Amino acid sequence: MRDYRRETRVYKIRKYLKLGILITIVVIYLLPIYGMFNLAFRPRAEMFTGFFVITQPTLENFVEAYEYGAYSAIVNSAIITAGGVGLALALAVLASYAFSRFKVKGKNLLMFYILSTRMMPPITLIIPIFIMYYTVGLKGTYLGLILVYGMMALPLSVWMTKSFIDDVPKDIDEAAMIDGHSTMYILFKIVLPMVIPGIAASAAFAAITIWNEFLFALLLSGIDTKPTSVLLSSIRGERGFNWGRVAAIEVIYIIPIIILVFWLQKHMLRGLTFGTVRR
Repeated sequence: MRDYRRETRVYKIRKYLKLGILITIVVIYLLPIYGMFNLAFRPRAEMFTGFFVITQPTLENFVEAYEYGAYSAIVNSAIITAGGVGLALALAVLASYAFSRFKVKGKNLLMFYILSTRMMPPITLIIPIFIMYYTVGLKGTYLGLILVYGMMALPLSVWMTKSFIDDVPKDIDEAAMIDGHSTMYILFKIVLPMVIPGIAASAAFAAITIWNEFLFALLLSGIDTKPTSVLLSSIRGERGFNWGRVAAIEVIYIIPIIILVFWLQKHMLRGLTFGTVRR
């Protein structure tokens, strides 16, 4: 009886200890986000007083963000992200199906090479890309940013999409071929609809990567194509930083990604397993 009580007591202690650690981690992660939202709705006169409570919430920081060009920058980020994700997925679907279904010589080596390009530090590529873009006139254009971001998101998209296509039985392809369907018909009309969750997961991770990228955007964007990540780095008022305006732009910046993550969280979780969890 004493042993049972002791085990129960130890179990409860471990349970509450784990709960306490979990709550601590959540607070550590959420406190900066709360602070950002807090500053965004705080008037300038109360910017550094009473961190946890806002006595007079205001939208003046969002008005200043609009005047500073935040909403145009968000549109630029959306255009660049959508274009980069679309390009990466279009190429990834074709490459993934080829690697999954066809006998490609040196397949494993090629797959490793594709992924290894993602491991390369971006700063090692920025100078040759900058010179090339400046020479051909792609610097400061949407097309130039979409191309570089599409290639940046391609390696992980290929690996993730292939893992989902591998889960589709090859018997389905063979049956469709017997019926006289072409390879492209099988891919786009039969296989692709079956791996929509995988496509969604690949799109989500690619979008997060492109949306948050800063280095290429800083050096390759122009005045009219500047995304929000670059805009945030250039904010400075006549009397220093306007932290309320900065926080307002940050709130506008993270909301689309928060919505995307909540919308596709199930697909993203499966994408992290790379096909190891069977449906």
